[in-house]
Amino acid sequence: MKIAVLGGDGYCGWATALYLSAKGHSVVIVDSFVRRQWDHELGAQTLTPIRPLSERINLWRELTGNNIEAFVGDVTDYEFLASAIQEIEPEAVIHFAEQRSAPYSMIDRRHAVFTQVNNVVGTLNLLFAIREIVPDCHLIKLGTMGEYGTPNIDIEEGYISIEHNGRKDRLPYPKQPGSFYHLSKVHDSYNMMFACKVWGLRATELNQGVVYGTMTDEASMDEALINRFDYDEIFGTVLNRLCVQAIIGHPLTIIDSADATARATATLVAEHFPNLTTTDKPTTTFYATDSIEKFQRLGSNFLGQPVAEVNLIDLGG
Repeated sequence: MKIAVLGGDGYCGWATALYLSAKGHSVVIVDSFVRRQWDHELGAQTLTPIRPLSERINLWRELTGNNIEAFVGDVTDYEFLASAIQEIEPEAVIHFAEQRSAPYSMIDRRHAVFTQVNNVVGTLNLLFAIREIVPDCHLIKLGTMGEYGTPNIDIEEGYISIEHNGRKDRLPYPKQPGSFYHLSKVHDSYNMMFACKVWGLRATELNQGVVYGTMTDEASMDEALINRFDYDEIFGTVLNRLCVQAIIGHPLTIIDSADATARATATLVAEHFPNLTTTDKPTTTFYATDSIEKFQRLGSNFLGQPVAEVNLIDLGG
């Protein structure tokens, strides 16, 4: 199969390109190298040195005999993107070519605008290029679970059935993004949904959680094929930062703590249940600050026994 990997010089794109090439597919990378520019802008760098794309592609060909082509350009430039799609004629496009850091999008107005323009316009350009040039091509795009936020109900697979005022419907699951980056992904999702609906395109969106690690079977063939290991505060994952801190003997950063919640809960318990006293016979009383049902489900899994009664405490006052 002829597959175009947009953002193939990046973290997810490079690993994907190697994997697909190893499986015998004809792979073409499309990238602008902007991810490398962000390192210079931020004064950061990956802990694992990344060779130029041309060197990595040449080495891959020497090791496997498989050739990966490369087109250099920006997906927000429609003329470039359309010409690349025209020449490649892909049967599938895997779209990683987006600014993927929430902290980067929240630095200031300029970074927020750049993130939204780069991501939303790039995806729109791709949708139009597929419609006009390769309408039978299957688009596979990386989304994020961050589109949904942290609702107090289970996150369904794309859609949710709702009954309101006596009427029922099946609607897209509500989105509660937490940054301008996540908002750009929400816009992408709706643009893709609309394009599939009105143009009959085929698209699959993968809303994943945190991706980490530097090695795959393909990258482990030579150290020059290794992937990025970012540990800075903008692009580095928490897991990567904790690993680096542990290795160099730096005290681990506490990312989140229940101390504040515990203190607030103790205060509220004392206010709302002033007659609570200890007894000679130990008892266990459970208090939850959000969903009783969720607490019972998770508590039962943790304790290995049913959690019957839970008291709900409102920390909002």
